[in-house]
Amino acid sequence: MTGILAQLVAVTTYGNNYLAYDYLPAGFYPENSTFRFCNKVDFVEFHKPLFSKNFKESIVAPAPPEWFKYLKKDGCTKLRLFFQGKNDQTGTKEYKLAGMVGGGGTWYIEAVHKGYSNFWSSRWQVHDPRAADQKIWVVNYGRTSSRQKTLNIQVEQGRVREKLYNTLRELTEFATKQNLESWGKQFESAIAVLDSDQPNEQYYHKDLIPLNNYSIDARQILFAAGQAWVFGGMGSWNDLGFSNQEDNDLYERLSAQLYYTIIEAVISAVNSY
Repeated sequence: MTGILAQLVAVTTYGNNYLAYDYLPAGFYPENSTFRFCNKVDFVEFHKPLFSKNFKESIVAPAPPEWFKYLKKDGCTKLRLFFQGKNDQTGTKEYKLAGMVGGGGTWYIEAVHKGYSNFWSSRWQVHDPRAADQKIWVVNYGRTSSRQKTLNIQVEQGRVREKLYNTLRELTEFATKQNLESWGKQFESAIAVLDSDQPNEQYYHKDLIPLNNYSIDARQILFAAGQAWVFGGMGSWNDLGFSNQEDNDLYERLSAQLYYTIIEAVISAVNSY
């Protein structure tokens, strides 16, 4: 998955751990791998000053641990992930834009309160492209919608597991037929994660979630989804095309199916706790 989505998952799952137990692992921020390339991660609200036409930002928390404290004090009981696809589906397919900053729909963290929810989304901006420590990004999470109906999306794990497995099997067969060996191996490795008793072992973000809070099924689904993420820029799976129309149509169908199944898998796993 992209660094943006990985960080959303980490913030949501470790935030839930804090809301439930008042506990974060030592050094969660900034040592968690999802903050590896971030110079700053803060949280802002928007307000319109009297007699002004423009909204202004005010920082409510300078870092994730302070945000968790702010939420708990404000009456937040849990965090959930929510995905909103593009309204206009007539242009470039969502999965083809999913590897780009700001592309492929919008992810939100839903902060659930008694009787309502607030929604927060992230904004990533390059701070210093030549930073010696590679911390080139500044990330702002903004409360974009307040006091909305609670969604708390739940996706049944058995259904999404079967859907992910079947999609990966079809993609493995397709990649093999097209002599795309490296892609076939990646899909096979994602399938293997679905049966692994240590599903995070081979994943880059081994510290993506507090493992003890999630069932083995949830962990397998989440890390298999992460392993199956093949959507990026030039040279990625979503940058392919085929001269044979039948092959291209199948590629388009399976690629979109994988993208939306991964979204369901991430939501299913993360929102299960």
